[in-house]
Amino acid sequence: MIFFSKEGNGLTSTSANHIANLAKEMVREIETTLANLTLYSTSVALIGSDSVNILSEGDNAEALRDVRSDLHTIARANSLIAWLREAIKAKERLLKETENMSVQEYRKMRGIEVPEAPKMGEVLTEDEYYASLSLDERNRYYSLEALASVLGKAVHPEGSFAEAREQLSERMKKPKSVEGTGRDALIYTYAPTVEMKEADEVYFALQKEFREVQASLNAIKFECHKAVKESEVEVSTAYADAYAKYDSERIRIQNEMSAYIKKRTREIANYRIVIPGSLKEIYEKVSHLGKK
Repeated sequence: MIFFSKEGNGLTSTSANHIANLAKEMVREIETTLANLTLYSTSVALIGSDSVNILSEGDNAEALRDVRSDLHTIARANSLIAWLREAIKAKERLLKETENMSVQEYRKMRGIEVPEAPKMGEVLTEDEYYASLSLDERNRYYSLEALASVLGKAVHPEGSFAEAREQLSERMKKPKSVEGTGRDALIYTYAPTVEMKEADEVYFALQKEFREVQASLNAIKFECHKAVKESEVEVSTAYADAYAKYDSERIRIQNEMSAYIKKRTREIANYRIVIPGSLKEIYEKVSHLGKK
């Protein structure tokens, strides 16, 4: 900021560049003059002739006295050029830094706390649901699950009791069977030890109990499924609300930053490059060159 004046006093970047180019041209001209400085005259004559021809006149004492002044002028002009070029680069850098400012840089500059992106909450699991039940409720669930498993295995096709009932029915239809042939033939006779009606009564009673147990078990599982779904909806809704607030805040900061960048770039564009007191004399000399 040492290069600039905010009050509008000084040079624009365009004017500064123009002055620097004039100073550069002035330096070139002075350096050319110094490069051509000759402190002697040159003449030529033919041998045996009294006629002398002067080829070039050397520079006089006044030109010699100007050497030191010219060198100082070059040094001051180069200082002016360096100052102006650095000022132009500084202004360009300020504009570039402002235009390329990231949201993180803006937040840090403004001291704005960085809002963290919301994370999806934990959804209730089935294990967590059952773990939340009371001792009696949880034990009832395990008991129903065990009873349903045992009854189901008994009454399902190929289950133990279903198979026994099926075999009883089969033996009642075919009470005898023969194995082997001739004298070695064996006759097996099957005599029911219970009535088919009794077996059916037990079978259907087991089926009825299995359905009742399964219904009770399904009711508990339904409550678990409902609790898990409600948790999913609650977590999803909370996340959506939190993200909406986060996104709204992010957009607000982004818009605020955009407005700041526009304002700041206008301010920087209006900065004027000041000429230090030590360079004002050479600046006046160079600036007048452009008015000739």
